[in-house]
Amino acid sequence: MKKIITICILVICANYLKGQNKVNNLENFFNYYNELGVFNGVVLAAENDKIIFQKEYGFADFENKTPLKRNSLFAIGSTTKTLTATAIMMMEENKLLSYDDPISKYLTDLPSFSDSVTIRQLLTMTSGIPDYFRDMRMTEYTTPAVLNSLRKTDKLLFKPGANYNYSSTNYLLLAKIIEHISGMTWGEYLKKNIFIPSGMDNTYAYPYSDSIPGRVEAYQFINWVKADMDLNLSTYGAGNVYSCVDDLYAFSKALENGLLLKSYTSAYDTSQLIHPVNDSYYYGFGWLISRKNPAVVFHNGAVGGFNTIILRNYEVHSTLIILCNNWWMSRIPGIISGAHNIMLGKDFEYDKVVCTVPFYEIWWFKGFSAAMNWLRKEYSDPSGKFSFQPAELNYLGYLFLSKKQFKEAIEIFRFCVEIYPDEYNLWDSLGEVYMTAGDKKNAIISFKKALELNPNCTTSKEALKKLEE
Repeated sequence: MKKIITICILVICANYLKGQNKVNNLENFFNYYNELGVFNGVVLAAENDKIIFQKEYGFADFENKTPLKRNSLFAIGSTTKTLTATAIMMMEENKLLSYDDPISKYLTDLPSFSDSVTIRQLLTMTSGIPDYFRDMRMTEYTTPAVLNSLRKTDKLLFKPGANYNYSSTNYLLLAKIIEHISGMTWGEYLKKNIFIPSGMDNTYAYPYSDSIPGRVEAYQFINWVKADMDLNLSTYGAGNVYSCVDDLYAFSKALENGLLLKSYTSAYDTSQLIHPVNDSYYYGFGWLISRKNPAVVFHNGAVGGFNTIILRNYEVHSTLIILCNNWWMSRIPGIISGAHNIMLGKDFEYDKVVCTVPFYEIWWFKGFSAAMNWLRKEYSDPSGKFSFQPAELNYLGYLFLSKKQFKEAIEIFRFCVEIYPDEYNLWDSLGEVYMTAGDKKNAIISFKKALELNPNCTTSKEALKKLEE
């Protein structure tokens, strides 16, 4: 008996230490990226109905240095699709619809293609209906505008069910089906049937008042440039929900514990998903599903300056939620994969951070010379934490060219060709800056160098011809 008690104590201690190790790793991991200026947001990690880590990093408002709080509200972008899919599943469970119903049964004013598209195909992105962001070239992002454009569509991208194409239009139509069946707005239905039962007290779905309490500011590319695109979107179903980490965790628990649905397994059923997203994922009912481990499901969202993800592993009952109010997380994919590996108790790595991130910050606060000195110093450090990719540096140079700051743009591109002397595109870019600045001699030298490296560089050929004339 004494031996059994000793073994039990050892097991308990081992599990405790393992849990503490995860917490410490998450703490160090997000501290690392926050200190490098990449991560600004709120994190929540949970296992077995217990939050093991939660922390806020950075600011809700950079101008006023207002710190983020655990109940700070973020636009969750396409993560909203998990909510819309759940609402459809609730209706199916209550026999208000069937997944194999044609959408024309509920949406009677669409073209004839609606007779051949099913609700299941909307859910799984296999309808062939074009995406209003990418395929339809919208100038006004409202639900009525998208529907009006669809009414003029006489051709789908492919035969329904024949392929996969990520399209937010699918989930806009699902929201309209919810409204048709329920007689409520999409936002009202989510609030009554998902938010309130789950305890999501600080979640808002469109339409909402202009003043959302606790809404954080969003920033794009550099932390001090506000990105208000999210405020100009009046489409819903695929997005337009504001929430916080606690509420999204409450939603995850409600799914896990069967509070919203008797069975949620159909959301993860891959048996009918014959057209995967790629080598890594399927798209189920509002969730991306790992092909290597179908127990791992997630959805990310990005709108304006917001960047979010909710990642669940229902096999080990874990949830990871990351909400950001800038775009840098999407530029460093290792933030998500590294944090998930920590949750799984696996080895993880720190991704190198693109050099443009701290460059912007130093430039903004200390000036261009200080930023260039930092750039040269970090590049010369072989054990550095930053990556210096030609495309990133090229973008940086063009940023200053667009501002007509020719001296700064030239200095950046001269640094570029110094460290990447065989990149013809960088020489071509340097030539463009010189030409725009009126320095004909150096422009010709740069364009000739680009053509020496790539005789087929059309832009350098045309520029040289123009200069020599």
